[in-house]
Amino acid sequence: MTALLFKLLDTIKIEDNNLICILENQYLANVRKTVLFNKERTELFAYLNTNDIDYLPLKGIILKDYYPEESIREFADNDVLFDEGKDELVKEFFVKKNYEIKEFKKGNHDVYLKKPFFNFEMHRSLFGEDGDNQKIVLYFKDYLKKSKIREGKEHFLTDEDFYIYFTAHTYKHFHVSGCGFRTLVDYYLFLRNKELDFKYINKELNKIGLLGFSNQIKTLANKLFDNKPLDANEEEVFLFIASSGTYGTLEHSIEKKVKEKGKFKYLVSRVFPPPSFYKYSYPWAYKCWALIPVAWISRFFRILFRNPKNIRTEISIVKKQKKNSD
Repeated sequence: MTALLFKLLDTIKIEDNNLICILENQYLANVRKTVLFNKERTELFAYLNTNDIDYLPLKGIILKDYYPEESIREFADNDVLFDEGKDELVKEFFVKKNYEIKEFKKGNHDVYLKKPFFNFEMHRSLFGEDGDNQKIVLYFKDYLKKSKIREGKEHFLTDEDFYIYFTAHTYKHFHVSGCGFRTLVDYYLFLRNKELDFKYINKELNKIGLLGFSNQIKTLANKLFDNKPLDANEEEVFLFIASSGTYGTLEHSIEKKVKEKGKFKYLVSRVFPPPSFYKYSYPWAYKCWALIPVAWISRFFRILFRNPKNIRTEISIVKKQKKNSD
């Protein structure tokens, strides 16, 4: 949110020159990042059109247009839903442009990285079958085929369907690890710029059990930026969001799961994940259950040697949880 904060403080002419200088440098860095990402994305979309690959831009690519200036909305990656039947062709584009293939066919999105900051998540589906709410997974299944074509092979969602998708995506982050303050800004600006058919929206959200969540997050965003008082429940939700960073925190994620399962069951689930976990992470074990113990050992050593700091952090967070969580 530093770019947005800089614009605000610059407008009101705050006298803390040191703070303004720091924020301005970060803002200018984001302007550069936005320009370069736009160029890269334009080349990607041209390639997809030329090679007859259907695609649908998602999330920040759409939401940035509702900010006073697109460089104000900071982002870590660009998300695009595409025809997964042509994943090899898509990979070819990124390989030729010297991207690192971080993930490929391991989940519901492929990840391509390139220095200094390029990050593209090419979504095979909007939600992963292994961990997400199954009502949501089924609702958004084959969503690319259901979306309309804008031009060439580029698809788009109606404003109402985009709101439904964005709410489902926000719900996923909120209930897994928390969602950051920027989400509320996204909601407010989108709602302020649109006249939405909430009769249709509410009917669809009710099908996937998200009507209550939508009303909660929508009301919170509107009250907050229209400077209206929050009730006790809204204050609690706001504090959770405000302390979650941009995408949520590991601590919030663990805290939620420990409260649901208790410390012992949580730790057991981390050591011995549910069957759905193996479908993408260890497909060879998923196909042959006799190999599950081998997957346990492989996973243990992979985490131990690649992310020892994360293990210590997670154990520390679990220890901090109240004893009555057990």
